[in-house]
Amino acid sequence: MDNIKEQLNKYLSGDELIKALTILPPYREGITDIPDRLTALLDIYKIFIPSRSAPDIYNRLYLALLNSLEKKNTLLEVGLQNDNFRAVKGLKRYGIIGGLESFRITGTAGLGKTSSVQRCSEIITDKILKSSNPYREIIPVLFIECVADGSFKSLLYSILQEVDRLLNTSYFVSNRHVTTTVDALLAAVSNVLINHVAVLVIDEIERVANDSRKGITLINYLTQLVNQSNIAICFVGNESANRYFETKEYMSRRTIGISISKMEYDDYYFNFVRILFNYQYTLKKVEFNAELARLLYKLSNGIPSMLVCLFAETQRNAILSGKEELTPAAFEATFKDNFSTMAPYIELDKFKVSVKKEVTEVRETETVPIDKQYLLYRIRERVGKDFNRFISLLKDNINVEYIKL
Repeated sequence: MDNIKEQLNKYLSGDELIKALTILPPYREGITDIPDRLTALLDIYKIFIPSRSAPDIYNRLYLALLNSLEKKNTLLEVGLQNDNFRAVKGLKRYGIIGGLESFRITGTAGLGKTSSVQRCSEIITDKILKSSNPYREIIPVLFIECVADGSFKSLLYSILQEVDRLLNTSYFVSNRHVTTTVDALLAAVSNVLINHVAVLVIDEIERVANDSRKGITLINYLTQLVNQSNIAICFVGNESANRYFETKEYMSRRTIGISISKMEYDDYYFNFVRILFNYQYTLKKVEFNAELARLLYKLSNGIPSMLVCLFAETQRNAILSGKEELTPAAFEATFKDNFSTMAPYIELDKFKVSVKKEVTEVRETETVPIDKQYLLYRIRERVGKDFNRFISLLKDNINVEYIKL
């Protein structure tokens, strides 16, 4: 399709890709006024540190985009358009299989799935692509969010509205009729996607998939959309949506995906929080240490968005209260006051029970000294097969700190 692929940015990999993906707003030095410092806290929400899954997301998006562009203006595309046009007119479709580059990205809320897809698409290209033979404008990556009512028909109309907004077209008005059936609308939307979209991203897919009454119907319609549009479709949603993609073999085959997990307490997490601590706008600055690392991990459960919000909100509270320091007590107080409703979702109760039990057992045995030379043997002799007591006593006698080398 002429030279349209040359309008994409250069393919990146390795450190070059990570550097391009990363967004670190400049730190505002020397501001002391409270309004200015509170405003500066908003920069924290603009930070983007690519996850370990970001390179995989970038690679899939880039290759899916290339494959979609290569199929533009081919015999397959013309055949699909003619077949879809027959469906719009209520005529018999012959059926042409396409759309085999689709995939899904799932994971717990707050892990940065949508922001990662958006950031990757931005560095692939940030402009509308234009083809001259024949002339048409192509949206490289079209983002659509599933509507709240879970209606597939409403989802199709959302696609038309977003295309109209970006290209200044009128597909929504042309296809919005009381008598329009879902099948006819699906065929019309498929042709719009063929002409003007390379990759379609459907976000919050669990809104539709988690409705048991519409789940199977959704799978069938999504399969049709994948086949009839012959473009790559990326489904983004929570882990709960996976079971609906797995109910049908043909849909599961078309949506091989990426599962994003929360941060582990490791080098990546430590670097993530260390970067956050470079954006302290309290008057008293603190050094990031192992105690704060453990506390923030416990409170956020390794979820990046929770960690960023907790860090920014704790600063806001510290500034407004006049305490002006990010202490462990300040983080805990902010969590209790502002994020207590998140406790069931980050398994905080499990942490509380564990900590309470450890403290009680240490107090019962701390008066009995343990010979460091035979530490493991003596602890094993004392606690028998009680693994929890073994860990508690070991932690009481060995201080383990996570440090950045």
